[in-house]
Formats: sequence, C-alpha cells, structure tokens
Amino acid sequence: LKQQENLSRQLREKPDHQLKAWAEKQVLENPLQRSDNHFLDELVRKQQASQDGKPRQGALYFVSFSIPEEGLKRMLGETRHFGIPATLRGMVNNDLKTTAEAVLSLVKDGATDGVQIDPTLFSQYGIRTVPALVVFCSQGYDIIRGNLRVGQALEKVAATGDCRQVAHDLLAGKGDSGK
Repeated sequence: LKQQENLSRQLREKPDHQLKAWAEKQVLENPLQRSDNHFLDELVRKQQASQDGKPRQGALYFVSFSIPEEGLKRMLGETRHFGIPATLRGMVNNDLKTTAEAVLSLVKDGATDGVQIDPTLFSQYGIRTVPALVVFCSQGYDIIRGNLRVGQALEKVAATGDCRQVAHDLLAGKGDSGK
C-alpha cells in the first residue's frame, strides 16, 4: 500500500511518459463495453463534483471487495440510505476492468450508486481494517470500526463523538455527507 501511495505521489509530481504511453496502449487493446464506459464516465463526473470545494464535514464509509458480497451489498445499501460515500483503498487485483465489473455488479443490483477509490483517505484517517465509518467536522473526526450497522455507528458518534452534530444530521436525513 505504501508503495502504491509513493508511486501515485511520484506520478502526480512528475508524470512518466513511457508509463502513460503503456497505459494508453492497454486501454486501446482492452476496450470496455459502451455501458462500462458510460458507467465509468458517470463515476468520474460524480467524483469530480464531490471534490469541488473539499467538504468541511460529513462522513465516509471504508469498505473492501474482500468483504463477502452479501455483507457488502447490505453495507452499501445502508451508506446510500444515509448519503455516505463508500470508499475503497484500490482496485480489485490492480485491474481497472475487473474493478469496474465488480462495482457495476453492485450498481445493477441496486446496492449502491457507486464507490470512490482513494487510498489517500485510508492513510489520512489511519484505516487499516474495514468496515470503518469516519465522521469528520471542524473539531476533528470520529472513527467507528467493525461490522456494525451504519445507523448504529452513527448513533455512537451522535452520543459521544466530537462530530456528534454531523452524525445527528445524517441520522435525521439532513446530512449531505459531502458538504
């Protein structure tokens, strides 16, 4: 994971033109289906929109495709109910197409509208095990780890957390987690 983060940082700081050419060749040689392209374009649009003016408060739910599918679908349904983005550390087997297919399967089943992939958020909040709920605000952040229902985790934060007001708002349906 640390190597992935270092590579990502290096690529952001100084793009590798050989790597870019290789990646473009891979995309041309392994085209996605039209529906997959549309799905990925929509994910990119949503992620870019969510990055406009980084949120000052909200919540994130950290998950992994290593969680059994039935449990993952339940968790993602709960995060959607509360408007909390589901966040993955990386891709399935480091493969974009496999990851897109896995996410598309969850979307088709109605479990989620999508997920974001952001290993920097895992590092930022020290997430090493999943599932984990992070509620963040100007006072800091609260982390609830373990296989609790999302509503139960929010109730714990609402009762004793530094970000209890954000948790109350999410429980009351007032929270737009990305704001």
